[in-house]
Amino acid sequence: MYKFSFKVRHKNCSETALSIKFPKHYITVFDIQSKNKQEKQYLYSITGDEKYFDAIVKYLKKLKDYKLTKEIERKKDHLVLLVVLDQKSYIQNIIQKYNAFFIDLHTVYRGYEYWHVGIFDRNLIEPMRRDLKKMGELEVIYIGEIDFAHKLLSEQQKKIFSFAFENGYYEIPRKTTIAKISKALKLNHATVGEHLLKAENKIINSMAKKL
Repeated sequence: MYKFSFKVRHKNCSETALSIKFPKHYITVFDIQSKNKQEKQYLYSITGDEKYFDAIVKYLKKLKDYKLTKEIERKKDHLVLLVVLDQKSYIQNIIQKYNAFFIDLHTVYRGYEYWHVGIFDRNLIEPMRRDLKKMGELEVIYIGEIDFAHKLLSEQQKKIFSFAFENGYYEIPRKTTIAKISKALKLNHATVGEHLLKAENKIINSMAKKL
């Protein structure tokens, strides 16, 4: 079993346009069963400054590609939307073409979509990469074997989460920011944000099952 992780600035993509328009907001996308390959139904979990939430909803409702934009939940720094998106090309269709599958939720930040997929045949990764490259600016993050019996957090997630925790990121009020963590660890801002989000989701899901 192999893991293929990549980020792509998807050409003519409404999600990409949304994250460029609101670059300080993280979008986690939950793919809901859709009627067809042309039309996709998602839940958007958006984190960031809540003062922009009304502008985000208004912006999506104006876009022709979004057939539906419905607010599901709103809390401090967190907005959940149900959307139905109709556009010409989808990353998911390329992934499914090569019988690959989603290992994790895909996220969108500063104009890039971040994807992590599993695939049985390593020889299919290169043709998949070529097809994905036609869809926009593509950068491979990781290609390698995957063991589903891995630890709860990856080494990178553990490193970033531990540093954030020790430096007061989870205290109220916060004593540090993602920007400061990125600078201290000499990592890309988006990488730190993505790893923190994934670590948080894994820890919360793991703890919730024990309640």
